[in-house]
Amino acid sequence: MSNFSNEAFLLRMKNLAQNRPTVTPAPSRKRSRHERDATSITVPSDDERDDNPGSTPIPGLNLAHPRSATQNAVNAVKSFAKKQKLRGEQLTQVDTFLNDTPTVREGKIFSLLLGLQNNVGNIIVAAPAFSVSPELRTNIKSYALAVMLSPKLAQYRGDLPVQHVINILKKHRFDMPPGIENNPTDMQKITAAVQYAFTQDRSSLKKKLFASVRVSQLNEAGVRVVVDLPSDQHQNLFALAQAFVDGTKCRITNALCGRIALMRDIYLQNSTSSFWSSLDAALSLMRTAADGNEEACDAMFEDLIIADKALHGAVDIVYQATNNIQQEVDDLIVAGRGREDPGAIDPPVDSTAEPEEDGAPGDGEEPQEQRPGQ
Repeated sequence: MSNFSNEAFLLRMKNLAQNRPTVTPAPSRKRSRHERDATSITVPSDDERDDNPGSTPIPGLNLAHPRSATQNAVNAVKSFAKKQKLRGEQLTQVDTFLNDTPTVREGKIFSLLLGLQNNVGNIIVAAPAFSVSPELRTNIKSYALAVMLSPKLAQYRGDLPVQHVINILKKHRFDMPPGIENNPTDMQKITAAVQYAFTQDRSSLKKKLFASVRVSQLNEAGVRVVVDLPSDQHQNLFALAQAFVDGTKCRITNALCGRIALMRDIYLQNSTSSFWSSLDAALSLMRTAADGNEEACDAMFEDLIIADKALHGAVDIVYQATNNIQQEVDDLIVAGRGREDPGAIDPPVDSTAEPEEDGAPGDGEEPQEQRPGQ
């Protein structure tokens, strides 16, 4: 049982209070002016400090920059600035920046951004005029010939084949600067380079057709004439196809041989400067006859191959599979047409238009001198 008693505890506390010694409080002392000023210090705001940049800082207190970096951070920034190989005056600017108020820092950063914007604008204005680079010309030449040898091509003249190559260039970019599509002047330079490549290709292919059945030579009078070769001296279809793909990455396919057979058939009927217009017209007639049926169109080309072998030499052709580059070109041409059927595009042929010259004057054309017996 507990021996604790409330009355006894209260009596003991009273006795202790009565026996406690009396403590006399020290007299109050009036504070000096310096002590009163020290206890009434207020921290100025950023705006107040900006309005009084010459105010004297209080020793031992970092009141002017309550959010400034610590000394370790300042030293780290200075060390980093030196590693960036900044010039002496730039290092001084960094040191000044670290001791600036936040408002001043923000103002300096914004000013530097505006200056940088002005400098970038000057660089863009001073950029040299665009020109088609040799690398871009090489790619244009390569893809232009690949388009010419594609069995998906609907016409050999006009804007359509040019647009196919432009689409390929836009896909791969090659050496084209960004956003050139929005600059009509620069884009026209690329278009002109593509048109020139097609002109050269048409001239080259036409020369190969000429060499497959004819020869140009001097007669006894010293006049250059065109002579039809005997049929047994004609270049057979396989050899002609090899000449067409020589120097390219294209392969000899059944579809390509069908196109070449059609070209030679039209060439024997019209070897003048309007040959390519006649070829486009023949393709249009074939698509019309096939009524959009691709199998029917393929059968017509197969008949042309058989006829070519009968006229220019029977030969077994070893067809090759289409490679990736050819397949890419064929797919892009089909995508550009909008539909896969061979009748998707039936370009009108203007028979009244002046024929297009293939290359330089006389380039790719048969000599205009008389034939034997004329």
